[in-house]
Amino acid sequence: MSGWNIKQCVIWELKDAISRILKYPKEKLNIDEGLGDFGFDSISLAEFADVLSERYELEITPDIFFGYPTIERLSQYFLERYSDEMQFFYQEAVEVSAVTEEIITEVQMDQVKERKRVRYNHARKRVKASTEKEPIAIIGMSGRFPGARNVEELWSILLEGREVIRKLPHERVRLWQDYENTEAGKSVNRKLGVVPGIAEFDPLFFELSPREAETMDPRQRLLLQESWKALEDAGYGSKSFGDEKVGFFVGVEDGDYRLMTGSKSGVTSNNNAVLAARLSYFLNLDGPNMAINTACSSGLVAVHQACQSLRNGECDTAIVAGANLLITSENYNSMEQAGMLSADGKCYAFDKRANGMVPAEAVAV
Repeated sequence: MSGWNIKQCVIWELKDAISRILKYPKEKLNIDEGLGDFGFDSISLAEFADVLSERYELEITPDIFFGYPTIERLSQYFLERYSDEMQFFYQEAVEVSAVTEEIITEVQMDQVKERKRVRYNHARKRVKASTEKEPIAIIGMSGRFPGARNVEELWSILLEGREVIRKLPHERVRLWQDYENTEAGKSVNRKLGVVPGIAEFDPLFFELSPREAETMDPRQRLLLQESWKALEDAGYGSKSFGDEKVGFFVGVEDGDYRLMTGSKSGVTSNNNAVLAARLSYFLNLDGPNMAINTACSSGLVAVHQACQSLRNGECDTAIVAGANLLITSENYNSMEQAGMLSADGKCYAFDKRANGMVPAEAVAV
């Protein structure tokens, strides 16, 4: 053989890692044989991913082994997905082999790799440090919270230490009782944090018909309003975007308004993907757009995804939002039946007095 190419280096690396993890002779590793045939299980696959992540300074997760289950296919994945990284990492090994016109030995390979790894890691750390230090600024915000119609009112509540958990207000009692089909159920005595004015909306401003707005999930309506206010707070107008890519990321779980409207609602009225796309459609925004549901962490994951998108250059500005409303008693009842709710309507986070949670609503952008 006149020399090694990068693919052979990657295959060597994969074989070396497998051999060390499974104590399996390298010469017996068939590159077209499935990883499971070598004796891998879920634990050792996770270790394999960790080893490759450390060696290449990349974020490798075990799920890729299911899509690329052989050494051959896995090497191809690295060459295609991380072409520049592999080129840089193995360049010296290829150069040495090309000059000597000899088969590179494992000892030589180890020496070359070690020298290369030191320089490669140093370079990556430099690049990583330079990108991670790039600041991301919050330039505008808006929201509606229990007892607060805006961020300033929320700040006053926090500053004064006021409690806003209360019994369900009259207009919401009617909604819950309509859903439960009762005249005077226990809804009246339930305690939660309630957002004011969920029925307030100017459909014509957003070029929607009043009839369509009536069947829309109130989270869609409030998100449109609060997103617009957040953009205004940031100094943006509807004509400000130009060629700028603006992404929209909203953390949101499945809503319950569809239980009230039934067949009256249209295809888009209670769809979470549409919920995230309403503002982008209205303003013709050019950037990534997604609704994210990871249960309780949805809002935080939306923030994380937005930061990643900004750092990756997928958007120039990101709008991040979270929305939760309890339009019917459905979710409240489910939490109650599961024993999740506080018996006295008090929430003591990270406290030995904690005896359950208290549901609350919010729309934040």
